Amino acid sequence: MLSLPDRHPIYLVMDAFDECPDTSGISLPRERVLQLVKEHVEFPLSDLHVCVMSRPEVDIQNVLEPLASLQFSFHNHSRQKRDILDYVNSIVYSQLTSTSSMSNCKPEHKNLVIKTLSERVDGCKCIPSRP
Repeated sequence: MLSLPDRHPIYLVMDAFDECPDTSGISLPRERVLQLVKEHVEFPLSDLHVCVMSRPEVDIQNVLEPLASLQFSFHNHSRQKRDILDYVNSIVYSQLTSTSSMSNCKPEHKNLVIKTLSERVDGCKCIPSRP
């Protein structure tokens, strides 16, 4: 696709990049994919656009941050956390859950679910390549 003479813009979106396994000392899929992304971003193609979304893992940041023309970090963003908390609340206390296992939970257990999920919001980082 990248070598076709009359190609249209190509958009590559990679989500949950941090979910790719990472074990020290072994050539891993994440390391190989990071290298592939780096090679394609560094290659001067004006119609290739890459967006990588991930938690801010050190190895991912080390490779992708120098390549990025634009970065968004939603890590610890208060509005994002508020939206997630509102959503979790609506699901836990929804009338739709009356037939689910949540309907039998005590209010303190529901509150614990909400508290635990809201504390573990990790966010994401979106790193598109240079146009």
